[in-house]
Amino acid sequence: MLRPVYQRMVEERKAPAEVGRLWRLGGTEKVLQAGEVASFRVSVKLNGSQPGPYVVLGTDVSHGSETGVEVIPEIISTKALKRTRGRVSVSVCNVTDSPVVLKARMPIGQVESATPLSTDLGGGVDKEIPDERFYPKDAPISPEWKKRLQSQVLKWKELFSKDEFDVGLAKSTEHRIRLQEDKPFRERSRRVPLGDLDDLREQLNELQRTNVIQESRSPYASPIVLVRKKNGSVRLCIDYRTLNRRTIPDQYATPRIEDALQCLSGAKWFSVLDLRSGYHQIPMHPEDKEKTAFICPLGFFEFNRMPQGLTGAPATFQRLMEKTVGDMNLIEVLVYLDDIIVFGKTLEEHEQRLEKVLKRLHEEGLKLSLEKCQFCLPSVTYLGHVVSAEGVSTDPRKLEAVASWPRPRNVTELRSFLGFCSYYRRFVGGFAKIAQPLNKLLQKETTEEGCKVSDRNPSAPGPRKAKESIQGEWTSQCEGAFVKLKENLTRAPVLAYADPHKPYELHVDASREGLGGVLYQEYGGLLRPVAYVSRSLTPSEKNYPTHKLEFLALKWAVVDKLKDYLYGAEFVIKTDNNPLTYILTTAKLDATGHRWLAALSGFRFSLKYRPGVNNRDADALSRRPYTTEWTQVTPDGVQALCQGTERRVKGGVEAEAIGVMAAAVPEFYCNPTQLRDENLPTFSKQDLKADQARDPLIALTIKALTANQREILLTNSPDGARLVYKEWERLKMLDGVVYRRGPSTNSEEIQQLFLPTKHRESVLRSLHDEHGHLGAERTFKLVRDRFYWPCMRAEVESYCHSCLRCIQRKTLPTRAAPMSHLQSQGPMDLVCIDFLCLEPDASGQGNILIVTDHFTRYAQAFSTKDQRAPTVAKVLMEKFFVHYGLPRRIHSDQGRDFESRLVGQLLELLGIQKTRTTPYHPQGDAQPERFNRTLLKCWGPCLM
Repeated sequence: MLRPVYQRMVEERKAPAEVGRLWRLGGTEKVLQAGEVASFRVSVKLNGSQPGPYVVLGTDVSHGSETGVEVIPEIISTKALKRTRGRVSVSVCNVTDSPVVLKARMPIGQVESATPLSTDLGGGVDKEIPDERFYPKDAPISPEWKKRLQSQVLKWKELFSKDEFDVGLAKSTEHRIRLQEDKPFRERSRRVPLGDLDDLREQLNELQRTNVIQESRSPYASPIVLVRKKNGSVRLCIDYRTLNRRTIPDQYATPRIEDALQCLSGAKWFSVLDLRSGYHQIPMHPEDKEKTAFICPLGFFEFNRMPQGLTGAPATFQRLMEKTVGDMNLIEVLVYLDDIIVFGKTLEEHEQRLEKVLKRLHEEGLKLSLEKCQFCLPSVTYLGHVVSAEGVSTDPRKLEAVASWPRPRNVTELRSFLGFCSYYRRFVGGFAKIAQPLNKLLQKETTEEGCKVSDRNPSAPGPRKAKESIQGEWTSQCEGAFVKLKENLTRAPVLAYADPHKPYELHVDASREGLGGVLYQEYGGLLRPVAYVSRSLTPSEKNYPTHKLEFLALKWAVVDKLKDYLYGAEFVIKTDNNPLTYILTTAKLDATGHRWLAALSGFRFSLKYRPGVNNRDADALSRRPYTTEWTQVTPDGVQALCQGTERRVKGGVEAEAIGVMAAAVPEFYCNPTQLRDENLPTFSKQDLKADQARDPLIALTIKALTANQREILLTNSPDGARLVYKEWERLKMLDGVVYRRGPSTNSEEIQQLFLPTKHRESVLRSLHDEHGHLGAERTFKLVRDRFYWPCMRAEVESYCHSCLRCIQRKTLPTRAAPMSHLQSQGPMDLVCIDFLCLEPDASGQGNILIVTDHFTRYAQAFSTKDQRAPTVAKVLMEKFFVHYGLPRRIHSDQGRDFESRLVGQLLELLGIQKTRTTPYHPQGDAQPERFNRTLLKCWGPCLM
């Protein structure tokens, strides 16, 4: 649009209208090679002339460029120049055949006054869209097919908008606003900066000219908000929050993006259509126009077309689009608000479907934006994803910002980063586990890592203030999670489309950080991921034992996240938790387990166990001791599970599997550059050699073993060398790695890895913290079966005894209190009370309070309407104490009526000691219980 305008201005200009010059900014010289185009910051210096509302930044077209470079023309408003203080960026091209040097602060162009042409460009520019623009030059198809497709689209040329104000008008839909109450409201007009009034007036005039708005006399009034765009212009927005709070919401739902994209399975050709100002193509119902009224310093207006910002606008728009495409939706075309994608398996099928969609849009009166439409491509961008015949992947253009995303400084910036990443979380295996350190920064609750606690309720976490700084709490774990999320998103795999006719395979796993699952299908003999799911644990779930966490991961993945894929299909669930494979047949489940099993009963699946070393897709490190021969680990050989790990293998497949410590494993199973769990040490032969060589004690041991001189350990020896000296006969080197022969088990000699100091803490954390916080002796046995270092037992005991979780959660061993009997020394020394429940009589009294003197076994029964504490206190005071006196002690069970504060205060006031039975042990109050049986025996026949 601007090029014809500029050319016409050049042709019609009689004399140069120079009003200023362009001066290059910067303190260094710049060399432009022949034909090179570069962007430069320039300063616009006006010469005192009065420019019009618009100026042209460019080269002197009358005399040409004296420097050998030309400034690519650009039209800019004088208001924009004032806002930027005359500093803008321009594109400069070297039009010569040799390099050109641009010096600092040199003139490189001129500023000319521009006279705006009429809106329709006065015949100098044809407003009709030329036919050439409908030619699909980017489509990878033959020229014959391109012409065929062009002619097909040209049949519906009127369907395409000629400019940004040429919008359609839907014929079958009007937007309604139904309020909870019809009481009008009116908000004050907000101030608008004086520099923005002209822009606001221009927008209002254009909206009135295109009949989008009209002047209003409505009793409703909402304020406006002006939002500054990146190009310096302003956007008119209406603050409809008050109106939206009073609006009855339209529950018509937009489709889930994940489910919608699965409809593209099997398609090879795609066309993307986009409506021009889609919301403004839907008319407002005449009775509801007044509710959209907005007030501003330049007048009072209301919308004739549906504005953005209304709570029911997306539902109305989605209903219109689905009604327009009709039965084609989700089968031949996919609509998500104003984004439309037509797909097909062949060119012929795609052409037929595209024509049907264009015809229906034309019949509805809608118009498309040709600039945003793409025709007949094997891969297109849709809803922030790249879709193709291979599957769905992330949009690389959107992820370019992720690679250079700066570290968040406050809560708002962190939420922005996590929100962007969460949109693509199904492409990242174990997303919740990776993002856990960052999510903790959003809560006030204090953890062991040092987050803040809510001042009002220390036990309850809550959101933090938007601008609250997090720089002081940014730890190495946060930095690792931040970097890892960016890396995983930029290397996200292509997810396959789900095929309901193929079997599924689901891998599930749970750890103390969260739950995860990967859904696969087989394509061409290879498993390809269909979806990744993950979430973090709630505070209560973190207390679950390992087997219950694994069961929770299975139930959550199948029932809560992947039900749309798995319901009605047969699938296999693979887990690294062997006890989990028996949940379908065991009867030893608690109430929660039975509920989860009932939820799973509607699915057809089988459970299979997979040992850690057989997890080729996860490839976790084996925890077996090193031996010269390697054999497959059977389920009976899987012991001491330590940590859930993840790994990416060829083909982009990711899954979670058991992670176990390794003494040494073959290189085939250990590629530390691909392992993705920083909690578990990664050991390869090269790592072990390097780490042992850097450890002073082990390096000295290697020197002694290489020279076969035991005495080297006693010369200038570091701490622990004398203990290693005593173990000389049991030390050996295998492939350059030092081991110690451990105690034999099952007639097999154990090779203990001489563990470097840097790995000892992580080993203890894996074999103690991640193994159920076992005691010091059992933890020592787990460590001894794999590793060796001097004073190992003492370090293990010190670590276990100082473990904060063990100190907080484990109780000290105590001796049980000795058994004793209730004893009384005389009448009213001990009185026992209890309630007996019968069927209510005519007066509604069905409870009997039994009061028994323990020494004399004299009993009294008092009928009551209820068993509340005030009733107990009243009966004891008015019907027992006033007649028989005050006892020294009263004994009862732990019912709420007897243990209430009211009864306790009464007894304390009267100087009576209160004792109680143990829970769920009525034998501790035997006399009232025995008297109850006697009463029931006597009254039972009378009550029948």
